[in-house]
Amino acid sequence: MSFFLAMLNNFLFFVSMHLLMVPLPLYVERVGGNPSQVGLVMGTFAMAAILARPYVGRLVDRLGGKPSLLLGSLIFTIGPLLYIVSRSVPALLVARFLHGFSISATSTAYIVIIAALAPTGRRGEAIGLSSAAMPVALMTAPAIGASLLESKGFVPLFVLSASVAALGLLTAFFIVEPRSTDRSNSGDEGSEGAFLQVVRRRGVWVPSVAMGVLAVTYGSIITFLPLFAVKRGIVNPGLFFTAYGLTLIAAQVLAGRVSDRVGRNRVIVPTMVLLTLTFPVLASVRSLPLLLGVGVLYGLGFGGARATLNALMVDRVPAPIWGMAMSVAYGSFDLGIGLGSYLLGWVAQIWGYQVMYGSVGVVCLLGVVAFAFLAKG
Repeated sequence: MSFFLAMLNNFLFFVSMHLLMVPLPLYVERVGGNPSQVGLVMGTFAMAAILARPYVGRLVDRLGGKPSLLLGSLIFTIGPLLYIVSRSVPALLVARFLHGFSISATSTAYIVIIAALAPTGRRGEAIGLSSAAMPVALMTAPAIGASLLESKGFVPLFVLSASVAALGLLTAFFIVEPRSTDRSNSGDEGSEGAFLQVVRRRGVWVPSVAMGVLAVTYGSIITFLPLFAVKRGIVNPGLFFTAYGLTLIAAQVLAGRVSDRVGRNRVIVPTMVLLTLTFPVLASVRSLPLLLGVGVLYGLGFGGARATLNALMVDRVPAPIWGMAMSVAYGSFDLGIGLGSYLLGWVAQIWGYQVMYGSVGVVCLLGVVAFAFLAKG
């Protein structure tokens, strides 16, 4: 029961977040932001999470996942309400920073709880299934957010996002965390300074680098795809996320299950290759059907790679430092989104979105080559 309650919490978290996926870049433009400022505001969400990761990782390892999940859910409920009173780019940066701070607690606590609940021999399958909460939210939330924006405006949308997050906070109270995730006696592994020791573990930094590459692609999608699609004359780009979400569910569950049988690396490398192929196609998109096809392709590559990288990370480190290890991986993901969104914003402003998405494909290619080489060590 706790496994599915944790999934429900995660689902509501992503619904709350992705309701704003399409409208928020447009809101930044409405208050006077240019493309680089859109990237900065959207990337600030991830940068806030990066700063919190080391502290949250230790918190989870010492106290367990549930307290961190409750704290993160509470802050995430407050976040959308801050946008209502933010009517300038600097004000949005502050609101986005506070909202983003909570994602480090919720995401790290969630994967630690799921890993503790999963049978060891089916860990990849369980993590893949638990990751389905995000794509299920993506199937509906962005399209609903875009439609609600057209009919009601920004303020009702922000209120709805906060209300959904509040429901997620309620579900977190009923999760029963396995005793094995109590990190209060984790010893030296949870002490100050141990975070750097965790970062130096090969089983941590190699998957984390790959996570960072995935994040650059994801940041380019959530930050710029709505604007790119509108400029190409495509109506309701939120449907891209529906196609992506449907594919992501199948990709994550299937990749997790296959990796339990054939090994993690034999799944990660092919799915990252598939991800690389997505962006030359996306750069040439000029119709909704082709955009939906790109959504399917991206879902297969991103979903398969990320779910399996999560399982690889849990396999490679002992349970008492799962919190810190996952905070490193997710910190890398946050950094990839934040820094990637900002730099890609400048690329888009100077050379256009087509060149920007072509450059994302190059980053993916370098990433898959690096991982394939490092994974042999």
